[in-house]
Amino acid sequence: MGVIEWLCDIRFHRSLVLPPNPETNRTKPLRVSYADYGDKDSDAVVLFCGALMGMRMCYSPLDQLAKLHRVRIIHPDRPGVGGSDPVTQQERIAIWLEIVPHLLQHLRIPYVSLASHSGGDIYLLNTVLTHPHLLHPKNPYVTFFAPWVHHSHSGVSSLRATELLPAPLIGKFASVARFVNQNVVPLAGLSGTLLHGIRDSFTHSTPAPAPVPLMPTATDGSGTTPVPSRNADNASDLDLNDPKIVEELRMLIVQYLFAEQTEGVSMDAQLFLKKPQTTHWCSPDIFWSDIDDAVPLIKKLIRDEGAAGGGEGRNWMFTSFHAEEDSMVGEKGRTWFDACWTKDADGEPQDDAGDGNGKFRYESKIVPKSDHNYLMDPAFQASNIWLEGVRAAFPPLEEV
Repeated sequence: MGVIEWLCDIRFHRSLVLPPNPETNRTKPLRVSYADYGDKDSDAVVLFCGALMGMRMCYSPLDQLAKLHRVRIIHPDRPGVGGSDPVTQQERIAIWLEIVPHLLQHLRIPYVSLASHSGGDIYLLNTVLTHPHLLHPKNPYVTFFAPWVHHSHSGVSSLRATELLPAPLIGKFASVARFVNQNVVPLAGLSGTLLHGIRDSFTHSTPAPAPVPLMPTATDGSGTTPVPSRNADNASDLDLNDPKIVEELRMLIVQYLFAEQTEGVSMDAQLFLKKPQTTHWCSPDIFWSDIDDAVPLIKKLIRDEGAAGGGEGRNWMFTSFHAEEDSMVGEKGRTWFDACWTKDADGEPQDDAGDGNGKFRYESKIVPKSDHNYLMDPAFQASNIWLEGVRAAFPPLEEV
């Protein structure tokens, strides 16, 4: 099968329509596009929240690895991205939280694991707080890849410069990205911000449309571990160890990305950067202003859940994979993010948020030779470890 035929598979181009919702005063239907790939028969399902320009096809190269681990991946496009209808900036989080349970009910999926890349962590945290019942009844499993940290905590100088930019300019991120991609050279660092996207587009000679999780023109991504070989019995798989196939796949994904809606990308750029400063990362129903506010709410949720269950709380597992070189978050941002999960309000180490009722674990890994955009390349092994963990979190029903 050729790359075009593979990308045109219906698995990467599904959609559903949410009916009007009188409870939220949404009077019109809302179309949502999504990808549904990996092992279609698996009960181990991931709901994935992509990075800034991480539309549903950008992570499609993980299909083969997901099949290998018997994991199914559901990746919805956020409003105004791909084939998903746009909404106002103020509605983005609330609409996402409406999409998630509707989509899973439509697919008859009772429980999921959650994963995010970069700024997708904002949507993931809201999902945990609003819909904790959608995670596994015994082993909720949540994974962050290169989690986004606001520059007020990371101190990344190039991102701090965005404080000098007016919000309307950041709101034009997608149109500027489209112009550069079409008229200068293909963008690099698309999971980053406006400044990084423009900078990288002029400094990389090789097309590098992150967050496609494959390093450009490399047979193994980093010179470490090859991508799992194509299943000889499945002609529908692509040989991701073939540099020509990798480059064609990357090129076509970017073409498809810009062929669809990108209005929501600009809105996400404003959201991630909190431009204007009145922008909230939370839903209207559960207030939190930053990650260090959201994590205590999650820990309280786990404690309360455990107490309500008479001491039989769920075994919550949170894992972060950090890039060794991360120009978007940096070492300071990485340390700050981990501290949000491992320290209490007084800055003291805290390993158990459950107090004997609900069990909480947090693990953090730095992935050698990786960077922010390509961390999920199977060659770096983080995606392999992640999918292995997802499969283990969904034991056979008789074991639950």
